[in-house]
Amino acid sequence: MRHFQRGFLQTAQVPFRLLCLFEQFLVRLQIAARIFGRTGLRLPLHRQESILARHGWDVRRSTLCDHLQKCGHLLTPLYDLMHRRLLQSFAIHADDTPLLLLRPRRTAYAWVYLGDAQNPYTLFDLTAGRSQTYPQRFLQGYRGFVHADAYDGYNAVHRNLRHLGCWMHARRYFVEAEPSDPRAVEALAFIRTLYAVEREIKDERDKTGGTFTDADVVQSRQTRAGPILAQFSDWLEVQHRQATPKSLFGQAIEYSRNQWASLVRYLSDARFAIDNGEAERAIRPLAVGRSNWLHVGGDVGLKTASVLLSVCASVTRHRLNPWSYLRDVLDQLARRSTGEDVGELLPDVWAGRNARTT
Repeated sequence: MRHFQRGFLQTAQVPFRLLCLFEQFLVRLQIAARIFGRTGLRLPLHRQESILARHGWDVRRSTLCDHLQKCGHLLTPLYDLMHRRLLQSFAIHADDTPLLLLRPRRTAYAWVYLGDAQNPYTLFDLTAGRSQTYPQRFLQGYRGFVHADAYDGYNAVHRNLRHLGCWMHARRYFVEAEPSDPRAVEALAFIRTLYAVEREIKDERDKTGGTFTDADVVQSRQTRAGPILAQFSDWLEVQHRQATPKSLFGQAIEYSRNQWASLVRYLSDARFAIDNGEAERAIRPLAVGRSNWLHVGGDVGLKTASVLLSVCASVTRHRLNPWSYLRDVLDQLARRSTGEDVGELLPDVWAGRNARTT
């Protein structure tokens, strides 16, 4: 940035105050780029350090870490507000993935939670383990439905009465069993038909321009998918009596039977999804950028990463320009007093406000 400033000064006589304002703008832009580069584009800091050096900004990796930590602290009130809003959702999606951390070497976990259409925020919670206390603590007070796999850690939240199972998970068991047992093909055909019904419903909603109501969705699911599920249930019972329990096919049968109540619950409400694909898609980028998290140190580092990941994921969810959003929001947060309302900085609210002013 010093090289850029010298070039700028050589081409124009700039008042000192204007130069200071311009430098502040560049700093905010660079910090916004570092945040999204690390969390959104999954670029490790050592790689960003090299990129910046090639562009004339000689900055240490430790300085970049300090910038990210301070920005995480600055963005925490926004993260906390998105968290409170997410807990108001009618139904959320939840998933987790392991992350290898160093110093000390251990396995941490990244949990992702997606709010519904009225609370459209994607939040991450990075923790030092996978104890059930982590999702229970994060979702404390939540009374809605949970799209999730069969992990017991969510049981205290949904109490099996508000659990929405995932047909993607059920399908994977049969995919793994197919090479060793051809009967799995029949199960995959049942599941493929269920997804075909969902595609037809989506096409009808898109085609009718909003006249296909939530009640129509429920009716279509129950009349089209309901009979398929009834046949599949009967087929599972027959195969259960014949399959070897410890075989891959037997385990696939057992998973579907054990999760049946949660797997068919999506029929009852148009706001429910057939699977937990939204959460899996949201958490997949972390697998691409696992090297980013190797040097996250201690609880402070996990918290900072949680905040920055959440903000960037929520911005991406609303298809906003991450640099424009982060530059503006960081600037506004730096000017505000502790405890001041940050509701207008929520990604969806910010998008609406800026759309009206452009």
